[in-house]
Amino acid sequence: MANDNLKLKLLKKILRWANLLLILVTLLAYLAPYVNPAKVWHFTFLGLAYPMLLFGNIGFAIFWIIRHDRYALFSIGCILAGLGYFGGFFSLSASEKSSKNNTEIRVLTYNIASLKDYFRSKADNKKKIKADFEAFSKRAEAPDVFCVQEGRGDDLTELIQTTFHFPFQYRYINTIIFSKFPIQAKGDIGFKNTTNSCVWADLKTPGGMVRVYNVHLQSNKLGQTADKIATKGQISDQETWRDIRFVMGRYKSAVAIRAKQAQAVASHMAKSPYPVLLCGDFNDPPVSYVYKLLSKNLQDSFCEKGSGFGSTFAGNLPFLRIDYVMPSRKFKVMNHEVLSTKLSDHYPVQVLLRWTK
Repeated sequence: MANDNLKLKLLKKILRWANLLLILVTLLAYLAPYVNPAKVWHFTFLGLAYPMLLFGNIGFAIFWIIRHDRYALFSIGCILAGLGYFGGFFSLSASEKSSKNNTEIRVLTYNIASLKDYFRSKADNKKKIKADFEAFSKRAEAPDVFCVQEGRGDDLTELIQTTFHFPFQYRYINTIIFSKFPIQAKGDIGFKNTTNSCVWADLKTPGGMVRVYNVHLQSNKLGQTADKIATKGQISDQETWRDIRFVMGRYKSAVAIRAKQAQAVASHMAKSPYPVLLCGDFNDPPVSYVYKLLSKNLQDSFCEKGSGFGSTFAGNLPFLRIDYVMPSRKFKVMNHEVLSTKLSDHYPVQVLLRWTK
């Protein structure tokens, strides 16, 4: 009996220390938006883990509450300290219906990942992808503006343009803005030594001029290695640790590059003569330096009108939201929807905006 009591005390002590460690790591994750990853990258990685850290703290809080232990206050306090980040991860906002007038803009952003290499697929596979894409287009509710990332290949561009009947487009590398509104001016923000890019276009809409930015920030390029760790990795295997070191090295390099790219985009947006609409794949979650920098003075459509978990990445990392629509406050966000489709490793995001007076 005495031995059992000793084991219980030891277990409780271990759990308390584990809880304290989790709280410390979570508090460090809260610093991610304030620390430039080009200088210190570790906080950005912790910000990426925010959903898991949150669930861990909730689990500990419930455990201590059930045991009537005041230790629950530590986890509750940690959760409350980061409550401002919760809305970027989970939302329960009511959408508003379209009034179908000319002050509304329906926006779609989608990292299509080249539609499974459509541009070099064989005829039979192309036919299937085309059919799947046309089926998707019927669910996308005729967007006025379609921001595409990883749109590689002229035949893929043609497929999108003919499927949605866009009269105007601007493309730089693999980042494209399709529009049903006339383009008055256009350009790109050069990212050095990468196929990632950012394009912008001034669109003449019935509600007024708007400058649309479509951005695809530096990719992590972890791909198969990250999936291998997630599905087959064993902590005891040396190969797993080599893979982990490789992934961390790649991630460290990518977040530093993204920070510089985001600074260039933010600087360009600050000089815009028109209200801004920022769309694209940031490759970073809401708890990050890049998100904080780019969302300044803009709205996050998910925070305004999202519902549930806003995940936009279809890979093995759960609850990952890296694709955004961020309009100026000259717009009211009417609704936000993440469309389910298997055409890419991302999910498309569709948003309805209305000009305000």
